[in-house]
Amino acid sequence: MTNTEIVDLVLRLKKSLDSRQRVLECFCKYGVQVEGWLKGELLCFLDEEKGAGRIADFDREVTLDNTSKKKVDLGIKTSSRLGESEAIIELKHWLIGYQKGSKLNANFYFCDRTSVGIKPDVERLSNVSDRDKFLLILTTANPGTHDWTNGVNKFNTKFPPLHIESLTNPTEFPLFYYLGCLKVSKEAAP
Repeated sequence: MTNTEIVDLVLRLKKSLDSRQRVLECFCKYGVQVEGWLKGELLCFLDEEKGAGRIADFDREVTLDNTSKKKVDLGIKTSSRLGESEAIIELKHWLIGYQKGSKLNANFYFCDRTSVGIKPDVERLSNVSDRDKFLLILTTANPGTHDWTNGVNKFNTKFPPLHIESLTNPTEFPLFYYLGCLKVSKEAAP
């Protein structure tokens, strides 16, 4: 799946989520992260995308390889005149704001080494070589360009050879949420 294809898909999903302002603001207001809600919304959206012929197929809880039981949230297949391609996508939901008195921002999540952050997910995805790999992060609220870009840069500096590239920009989203699409790779050894 090309960068353009995944960004187009995310921007179509954006049209759907733009109408969910009350729900997304409620998540932020009460300081919760509801990844299962995001997965449910995505399954419905991907079913519509498949019905419209914009993707070839999709599956949930996709096994990373034949030798392990490790899974990712979604697999999406596209088909074009150049052939079929498959992308795997891990989902995250980050609260940007306050949770029980602690202020959380994108930079915090990018720098966290635990499963609260993305380092374990990026490590797992970066070891897959036969598919395109992405993280799709719903943030409630929008972290803004400075916080997001600073977090991406700090992740890449702190955790080499792991590497992420942001394909979407917070300025393209409303204040109440953001869909951060990150391409996952490993830097080549010098």
